[in-house]
Amino acid sequence: MPAPNAINPRTGKRFDFIDPAHQDAEAVALRRHVAALKRQSTAMAARSSLLTYTKFTMPDPEAINDLSRSRYEDARFHREIAAVLDKFLAGELTFDDGRVCTQLIFCMPPRHGKTEMATKRLAAQYSGNHPEHDIIVAAAGDDLAGDFGADVRAIIHSPQHKQVFPSHKLRRGGNAKDNIQTDVGGRMIFAGRGGQINGRGAHLLLVDDLYKDANEARSQAIRDQAWDWLVKVALYRRMGKRLTIITMTRWHSDDIIGRLTDPENAHYNAEEAKSWKIIRLPGLAEEDDPLGRPPGEPLWPERYNLDYHLANQRRDPLGFAALTQQRPTVADGVLFRRETIQYYDTLPEELRYYAASDHAVGTSQRNDPSCFIKVAVDRQSNIYIVDCDWRRMPTNVAVEAMLTMAGGNTRPLLWWAERGHISKSIGPFLRKRMVETSTYINIVEVTPATDKEQRAQSIAARVAMGKVYFPRKAVWTERAINEMLAFPNGNHDDFVDALAYIGLGLQSQFKPGTPASERGPKQPPFGSLNWLKMTDKWAKEKAAEVAAGGF
Repeated sequence: MPAPNAINPRTGKRFDFIDPAHQDAEAVALRRHVAALKRQSTAMAARSSLLTYTKFTMPDPEAINDLSRSRYEDARFHREIAAVLDKFLAGELTFDDGRVCTQLIFCMPPRHGKTEMATKRLAAQYSGNHPEHDIIVAAAGDDLAGDFGADVRAIIHSPQHKQVFPSHKLRRGGNAKDNIQTDVGGRMIFAGRGGQINGRGAHLLLVDDLYKDANEARSQAIRDQAWDWLVKVALYRRMGKRLTIITMTRWHSDDIIGRLTDPENAHYNAEEAKSWKIIRLPGLAEEDDPLGRPPGEPLWPERYNLDYHLANQRRDPLGFAALTQQRPTVADGVLFRRETIQYYDTLPEELRYYAASDHAVGTSQRNDPSCFIKVAVDRQSNIYIVDCDWRRMPTNVAVEAMLTMAGGNTRPLLWWAERGHISKSIGPFLRKRMVETSTYINIVEVTPATDKEQRAQSIAARVAMGKVYFPRKAVWTERAINEMLAFPNGNHDDFVDALAYIGLGLQSQFKPGTPASERGPKQPPFGSLNWLKMTDKWAKEKAAEVAAGGF
């Protein structure tokens, strides 16, 4: 054995010398081994940690093997949400009374990463853990749902997912983006609102924003369609533990979250509401913030700071309240503003009286109130609301209420109502009671614009000009004004609809018409018995004019 520090005659180096190249290779191998162990440990953790899974399957493309870097930039609230979802999927999320929560709602502002983590990554992770289970993912439309499906499929095919779930495989030929099947019988269905999911089951139901935009959310028909599809189709597909997660940005107070959780909503059921846990994260913290933020602190200040939110609030207070704060109400609405509301204590003289009504006559409106309004109009065309009957009422009560409002010394000259509300609903009974009470109502049935905002324009301009007056001490005045200010994002629009008929009706009184000599007799208001006699008389007079050489 050579002596210490002896020189090797062949290489010219000491015998105890370690070649740096050899030393570096060993160090590199050791670092790689440690990194592989760390990566495998992270992959194992990703099976039960949604945030870890999300970040692991979204590596930074510039440092794909660096576990400290990810395309998914998480903030504090992401970590809080992920922790709640982990407990939910593990069956460990409970209500205050100890009941296990299986139905979860959370809502937050748009572009805050909820769909990426709570829909796409959650669906892929859940399928990896339960490849034999079925999942339904619902979105606003089929195209969007298909995009979700394509993204989930890509996640499952990624090397990162395969490292987390090495035995999770998709069935050959079962890779359609809206119908993904695993090799052990599990299935993931991606469907738009109203889409075909009959015959499919769901151990996990994920509902992600059933409205595409504000226009859809403002549509009563679309809100009803979304609600009916949820409660009559989607919720019936659930099986097993019936796990359900609804993630939404709120557009309207009457959306599916409002119908499930708001006591003032007509669809609200207290027992059903108790079975849902809702987590609301406003863009700017309010009192009793779920994250413990001081009031006014942004939810994601690194990306959306205070100035950003305040600018949105200035530009669109209604949208800010709904989209950012997840409270779709606002002190001042779009069409009506509080500062233009006028009040009166006593009525002026020389008034003309009119009335209008919004009837809850459809089966979908069975829980809605009807609203009858009587107004007085002075010589300057100022409108004074003098009476309002606003409540849920069956047909016989509605008829008596109309007769009461039409009687007395202030009988309305005309009564406007939406076409079909009278003739197709309470007409026969109303006609009978008019004859019995000798109280005849000059009803004009109108066909208003289908868009409620367009319909309300007829009265909104008068309100904006300070031409509409409310009784200062009436018990219903503040309720009516609050509905107007929340319109079109409020839960109800009965008063606004009835008031809009007043505006439409008065507007029609001043339209140019056909000269009397060129038109036949106008059909009298509802209830008249002399129409045929008048028509016959006019026809004979017109024939005589023609015979005499007239026109």
